[in-house]
Amino acid sequence: MKSENQNKIEPVAVADVVTLLGRVDQGRDGETYRTELLTRAGRTVSGYVKLTEDRRQIIAELTAAQVGRALGLRIPVPYVAILDTADLRPEFQSRYANRGALVCFASRQAGKRHHGLERPPADSGWRNDANRHFDLNGTISFDELIANDDRNLGNIIYAPDRHEFWLIDHGRALTGSYWAHWGLGDPEIAVRNLLADQNVTEWDEGQRRAVVRAAEALVLQCSKIAITHLDIDGHFAKIDASTDRQEIIAFLQGRLNHTVRLLCNRLGLDQLPLR
Repeated sequence: MKSENQNKIEPVAVADVVTLLGRVDQGRDGETYRTELLTRAGRTVSGYVKLTEDRRQIIAELTAAQVGRALGLRIPVPYVAILDTADLRPEFQSRYANRGALVCFASRQAGKRHHGLERPPADSGWRNDANRHFDLNGTISFDELIANDDRNLGNIIYAPDRHEFWLIDHGRALTGSYWAHWGLGDPEIAVRNLLADQNVTEWDEGQRRAVVRAAEALVLQCSKIAITHLDIDGHFAKIDASTDRQEIIAFLQGRLNHTVRLLCNRLGLDQLPLR
């Protein structure tokens, strides 16, 4: 489940939402639409745009996408999107309609055909692909690293035409939904890790230790990334003036020292030596 962008924090492009093709979700965190985006470089991109009143979720999405893609995980290319809310047609029944320009998180479409794993294809081929191509241990490790508390199956996308699995919806990364404010002052903070918490009772010690080994490898790989290049374009401050990118960088740097131990505690294991 790797992409080609390992060990490099990519800049995030700005794009305009030029066409809204339909509303696809009404979750607890806002509204999601299929869209056509036009980048400032003049490129048209098919993707999704998320509307939310919580600007921290936009920043969490951008952070997780930049870090995850640098780690080689399959996370769609992110954009800072500008939406003219006058384009939200009455049939969308959007609470954001006619509010002027709105800054949003957007991402490129994962594949021409794709399914969230909460509603997988009817045929069983996706299970074979999951066994061969979905990095469960790496995903659990990544969620622990970024303190993401909402990896439900709808946040894992299966693209059958390419036999790929993509990770989306990271608006609850960076300490999750339990705090009224960022919990960035404590890199040791434990938030729920759904994929681990839902499976741990069924795993034997070998499977649990395989997760920890994956976390060790992820931490070592992340230590080679120039995390200080996160949001080098300065989008975060424009999205939310109260957010300091340096606090996010410091949180992630500190998190590297605690990810393995947090997973060991979660899985009921003594900490293995970091190799």
